[in-house]
Amino acid sequence: MKVVQFFVWALLALMPLAAGVIDLRQMPYSDEVHIVAIDIKVNPTNMPSQMLWDDPILMIYRQVPNFISIDVDAMRAEATEEFQTGQYKPVVLRTKQGQDLTLHLLNLIGTGDAPERVVQGVVCKNCKKAYTFGYGQGLERTRFPFPVSLHGHGMSYTIDNDGTNAGNNVAVNPNNYGLASPGETRTYYYQKLDSPGIWPIHDHAHPAHTVTRGLHMALVVEELKAVVPDHDFVIIFSDYPDYDDYQDEFYSQTFIPAFLHMRNGNVMHAHALNGYAAMMPPRMNKAVATGHTIYDMMRTDILPEPRTPVFDVDMGKLVRFRLLSMGSSMATHSFHIHGHVWYDEAQRKYRDSVSVPSGESYELMFYAGGQAFRRNAYTAFRGSTETPVSGFIKRSGAGDWLYHCHVVPHVKHGMWGLFRVKEVADGADDVIDADNGSTNRRSQGKQEDPK
Repeated sequence: MKVVQFFVWALLALMPLAAGVIDLRQMPYSDEVHIVAIDIKVNPTNMPSQMLWDDPILMIYRQVPNFISIDVDAMRAEATEEFQTGQYKPVVLRTKQGQDLTLHLLNLIGTGDAPERVVQGVVCKNCKKAYTFGYGQGLERTRFPFPVSLHGHGMSYTIDNDGTNAGNNVAVNPNNYGLASPGETRTYYYQKLDSPGIWPIHDHAHPAHTVTRGLHMALVVEELKAVVPDHDFVIIFSDYPDYDDYQDEFYSQTFIPAFLHMRNGNVMHAHALNGYAAMMPPRMNKAVATGHTIYDMMRTDILPEPRTPVFDVDMGKLVRFRLLSMGSSMATHSFHIHGHVWYDEAQRKYRDSVSVPSGESYELMFYAGGQAFRRNAYTAFRGSTETPVSGFIKRSGAGDWLYHCHVVPHVKHGMWGLFRVKEVADGADDVIDADNGSTNRRSQGKQEDPK
């Protein structure tokens, strides 16, 4: 009976879910944004919850139109449903170089019917006794109340907008206290954003605890004169380890920051893309249960799509990936994609893999199913009505191409997804290749001024 229950739970955990694809081409520019910090109790992996002691508490930012008439418990229910149905996407803001940005933050963590979590079991490899940890108001070893903040990278702002409580800033000026306690609001001003790229924004009140639980987002600053691809995707790398105070004198040499506390006493980490970890063990079990082998764990013809982003594009489309790492693991994360390469202008070489340390970002472009993008082969007429052309050369073609972190254990623990390249439909444009004069069927990328 227990075996049957396990496979039922695994099946429910692997039901088809929509991937959290973030495409900047579908997003407006913003200069003033309202952000809410909230806590929810949800499992963002495909590990069956019944195998765990308890689902974890996540802390996330959510973008809202304003702070008027917010029902915190209704917002929690909505965010939980998004996670469970695969609709969750981390907040990504888009603005333009030279523009000011105002962020209003409302901290709702611990307010309303705040979730609680109690973990009972072994939380380190060599522990000789079980441990009980509580999360919630009034529970043992709690972190409540949770002040939070917004700390941005790569932006111009004064010290009172830094989102930290450090040094003697508060002593010099009480307004320099950059944190918001539960129920409080705080406004941050960023002046004339001068550095294009993708930048992290995260909590800096207690980042070792909150950032690892999901309290981070991304800011994309578009340069004024930029190549605009057909697709502009964002991938945020993150981890879900649990940096609570598990260790004491007894555990001092054996502490492991754990995310998933298994009922069998084991510990498992989760490595996520855009908030989801497509962990391998449940997929292996499901493949075996359906008459296949563990080596079929990444197939989607017999198993559902992974919860991680599945990018669906036509062959020949010009694609940009903007990668941002909010990782907390000891090893850095990396991006590797099968069947494609891009050209690294700084290093002057072709690549199909790149490391992205925590807090860092990286951008790359290539043609889906085709070659790397080269700026010197891309004809651009700023302000002209002519269509800029860079020819598509078929290279790898159509198919479900795997992308993943190349730190191998991170793949096992969820950090992989699919780049789905579809054949070009009849009637697509025929464009003369800029390099060799041949005619190739492709979509046309465009150069535009975002002003």
